[in-house]
Amino acid sequence: MIQKTHHVSVRGVVIEDGKTLIVKHTHKDRPPFWCFPGGRVEDGETLIQALQREMMEETGLEVETGNVIYTQEFARERLIEFFFLCKIKKGTATLGTDPDNPGPPILVDILWASPEELLTLPVFPHALTREIVTGKLPQIHHQVLYGKEEVTNSAG
Repeated sequence: MIQKTHHVSVRGVVIEDGKTLIVKHTHKDRPPFWCFPGGRVEDGETLIQALQREMMEETGLEVETGNVIYTQEFARERLIEFFFLCKIKKGTATLGTDPDNPGPPILVDILWASPEELLTLPVFPHALTREIVTGKLPQIHHQVLYGKEEVTNSAG
C-alpha cells in the first residue's frame, strides 16, 4: 500500500491595481499573521479545483488560476504548498471562513495590501512577498493530466 508522504495545500496570489489580496489568521499557539488565501487539497480534487474552492470559501471570489509562482515545504508538518497567480473572474473580495477549523474564527481580516504594507506587515512567506513587491514573479507552467498516457500522446 502506498502511503501519502505529504499533505498538499494551494494558495492564490491575486494582484490588482498594484495591490495584493491577503488574509489575516489568528491561532491560539502563535501571533497573528497575514498570508495568501488558500488551504488543503481534499481527496479527489486537482490542485486547481482545490484552489478555486478555497478562494471562494475564504474570499468570495471566483478566480481563473494561472501558473505556479512559488512553492514551499514544511518538513516537520510534511506539508507542501503551491502558490498560483490568479485573476478575478467574478465577485468582490470579502472575508469568508475556514470551514476546516471549527471554533473561533481563524480568518479575521482581508486586505488589498499596497507594496509598502506587504513589506511592513507579517505576511508569509516573506520571500514571495519580496518577489511580489519587486515584480519579479517566476512563472512555472502547471498542467493537469489525467493519465500518464497523455504525456506520451501530447509529446509530438
